Amino acid sequence: MDKNTLEKLSAFERIDYAIAMFIREKIHSPLLNKTLSRINRGEIMLVLILPYLAYAAWQGSLPYPWWIVIPYAGLVAYANDRFVLVLKKLIARKRPLVTVAGKVDQNPDMKHSFPSAHASNSMTAALILVFLFGFPEWFLVLSLLAGIGRLLSLHHFPSDVLGGWLIGTCFGTLGLFLGRWLLPLLFGTT
Repeated sequence: MDKNTLEKLSAFERIDYAIAMFIREKIHSPLLNKTLSRINRGEIMLVLILPYLAYAAWQGSLPYPWWIVIPYAGLVAYANDRFVLVLKKLIARKRPLVTVAGKVDQNPDMKHSFPSAHASNSMTAALILVFLFGFPEWFLVLSLLAGIGRLLSLHHFPSDVLGGWLIGTCFGTLGLFLGRWLLPLLFGTT
């Protein structure tokens, strides 16, 4: 990025670019990018959720029937995801892979950086799993890892990830309140 363009950015945007440049110069590598792209997926979170769900169902430690956990958390995360995708299209901020690393890619997704859907969706799901269904608190770390992975792979700026976590927290909280009202009505449990 040239000096003239950099001067036009707000202090917040300059911090975003400085962190992204540091990651590009000191941390980012093709192997790291490939590795993070493979493990930083929703399917991986599901692979971690299912064994705990089976264990908790077997132990009888879930507050609601085991079969409602994935559909409910998934439905709230899906609503969150649709909202985030609308924001991405409206804001149309280019990803650091394009603006910082100079990657040339005709994929339209390369100009949809803010907010991070990975950070947002993982936060939504983690909050519901932990605070509504009684999963261990370490499931919240999965959202942290999702956001950090998106930073290190240069798919997002720090503000994209922070924005994603904030939106995910809002949707997760709404899902939590809705679930605490709706699920006892449906299942008569608390």
